[in-house]
Amino acid sequence: LYAQQVAIKLLHGVPEGSAVARLAEERRILATLQHPGIARLYDGGTTPAGQPYLVMEHVDGQALDAHCRSHRLGLDARLALIVSICHAVQAAHARLVVHCDLKPGNVLVREDHSPVLLDFGIARLLGDTGGSAPGFYTPAYAAPELTSGAPATVASDVFGLGMLLVELIAGTRVGKRAPAAAVPLPSALA
Repeated sequence: LYAQQVAIKLLHGVPEGSAVARLAEERRILATLQHPGIARLYDGGTTPAGQPYLVMEHVDGQALDAHCRSHRLGLDARLALIVSICHAVQAAHARLVVHCDLKPGNVLVREDHSPVLLDFGIARLLGDTGGSAPGFYTPAYAAPELTSGAPATVASDVFGLGMLLVELIAGTRVGKRAPAAAVPLPSALA
């Protein structure tokens, strides 16, 4: 009955037992996130084969790093993007939601230079003591507590924001480092 363009994401794996109820509750909470810098989650469920899926707002834009390169953005414009991304992450934290997978590919930038966070569908709720499920984050961008299986915290997203900041300022990708490798100093990225 309605014509609307959306993005549909299939999540890997088939949840078992209590994980199905947990996913449904997280989708309900994530659907309440309303911020111009966060792609809306419209619906979700499971396929007949039991694979979870998410129906999200379609964002017409480029990945954060590609946008900066293709528009040849200077330092001030890149910092403005990071500030906007921080506001979106702060709005999620105010709803007790931690993104857990901040990386250039999960931030699309529209033609008007407004960034939009994607993939809140794999976010965690603050206080969730279940630890991090394998594959629910990108190891090269994940905070140490996520890679060790500890619960996600606000600091997990602050680490991700720091990785984005370093990459945008340096103009090079540092997220491809080995998961246990130290993040290089900005002066070493020149």
